[in-house]
Amino acid sequence: MTIRDLDALPQAVKQTFDPDFVFLIAADKIQHFPARQWSETAYQQMLEEKLGSSYDLFIWQEMLVARGATDLLVLMPKYHDLEAFAKTPHQLN
Repeated sequence: MTIRDLDALPQAVKQTFDPDFVFLIAADKIQHFPARQWSETAYQQMLEEKLGSSYDLFIWQEMLVARGATDLLVLMPKYHDLEAFAKTPHQLN
């Protein structure tokens, strides 16, 4: 998945992006789950669970997106910059 794939999402899907949820975007489906009141540590743990310990972060339409070695993107509308995830999980505890 690439930024072009995100750009190509239907507007109806883009309108659902809400800061209280995390969105898992794959080539064949989009899933979301609640992330209300999650700490940065909880986000870090989820990213490692979904993407492994090595992933890249980038901003797309003012939302944080993580991309690992697989074709999965993790979109986190709650975050608008990369600084929140410049730390490793053990530094957040």
